[in-house]
Amino acid sequence: MTEIKTPKRIDAVTAPELDKRLKSCLAEGEKELIIDMEETVYISSVGLRAFVSAQKKIRTMEDGSMVLCHVSPQIMEIFEVTGFGSVLTFEE
Repeated sequence: MTEIKTPKRIDAVTAPELDKRLKSCLAEGEKELIIDMEETVYISSVGLRAFVSAQKKIRTMEDGSMVLCHVSPQIMEIFEVTGFGSVLTFEE
């Protein structure tokens, strides 16, 4: 299991690094990702795409899982409004 802490802002500047880290973990065979979003106060469409891309890859893996935790209410609202709330897995 790998835990990844997200930056305060997941935007065009920081999302590519997050996407690279997620892809790297999966390429190395990691099947369980815990995404700690405690400090995140903003997420752009680029950040949303990084999570959905990783989720799609994980669903092809046997016993694969990705859980986003400590998601603030305002960030959760963005996931819900965009429809990603039903695609991704969340935990307190």
